Amino acid sequence: MPDTDGNRRPPTLAAPARPRVRLTLYLVPILTVFTVGQLTRAVWPTMLEHAPETILVATSAITRLLLVQPVVPAVVFFAIGIVRIVLLAPLYWSFGREYGDTALRWSEEQLGASPVWVGRFERGFRKAGRPLVLCWWSPLVAVMAGVIGMRGRVFFPLVVVGAVARVSAIYFVGDWFEGPLTEISSFISRYALYLTPITIAITVFQLLASRRRGTGPTIGTLEHLEEDFAATEAEVASEATVVSPPEVD
Repeated sequence: MPDTDGNRRPPTLAAPARPRVRLTLYLVPILTVFTVGQLTRAVWPTMLEHAPETILVATSAITRLLLVQPVVPAVVFFAIGIVRIVLLAPLYWSFGREYGDTALRWSEEQLGASPVWVGRFERGFRKAGRPLVLCWWSPLVAVMAGVIGMRGRVFFPLVVVGAVARVSAIYFVGDWFEGPLTEISSFISRYALYLTPITIAITVFQLLASRRRGTGPTIGTLEHLEEDFAATEAEVASEATVVSPPEVD
């Protein structure tokens, strides 16, 4: 189509959609995991009474897993606890591997972690990444493994072994303290109707307080999440952060 000077303009090319699509493929499951986790944190007393297996699906928090341990069959506890970690770890690892420092900065902001602590943790992770992946399950650990370029053939076996060891340790500690934990679980189930509003209020307060401080998870739609990620990406780019490229598998 000619412009006002009579010259023909070059055709306008549509912006490539692939980068946004790829980002969405990470943010949708991450947003889902986060949302389910927060809902579980808010109503876990009721879930402990009516659907304790759902807590295993929704969270890896040690305190809640210990309370679930006496009220679910061992095979269910091990199967769900291990599979959850094994499925989520590759998501966060691949996210860190593809988006580098931006993924790490964004993840620490979503988790409300201190930048100073994360900086020290990253330095320690570069020296002892394998033991940390083996011994400490966390989305931030998985993201950092991807950022520093830990190879998949190293990361995945460590995650599997670590998941089995973690779930086994929690189960046998729960078995050891079966009496007290059963009493606590029974008390919470008995008074879930009164305890659940308290846990909901605590969860909402903590989420709002973290956002007022400028840390913590983004509350909103996928579009808000993408905007927040883009802002983090621009912030990282402006600081000219240098990250070592991933190793080739």
